[in-house]
Amino acid sequence: MAILATYIKQPADVLDYDIDADGWLPTDDLIISAVTTSTTGITVNSTTIINDGRTVKVWLQGGANGVTYKVEVTMTTDDGRVKQVEFRIKVKEY
Repeated sequence: MAILATYIKQPADVLDYDIDADGWLPTDDLIISAVTTSTTGITVNSTTIINDGRTVKVWLQGGANGVTYKVEVTMTTDDGRVKQVEFRIKVKEY
């Protein structure tokens, strides 16, 4: 699985990350569900489908300084497509 990106956040940050599905999703199909999982130590606050079913927003918080976490988002569309993407969060105290 390809990694979309690696982001850096501080331990106290509560931040959102958007996954834009326009690159793989046909124009007549929409995301109807999304589930986010992560490695232990960082908290997934919420996963929301936005932009009329074309984007998934994931809110994360916490994490330990110096640790990189894997976040996976599995999206399902109304036509039955399933797409799993992964990104990394590196926690770094500035």
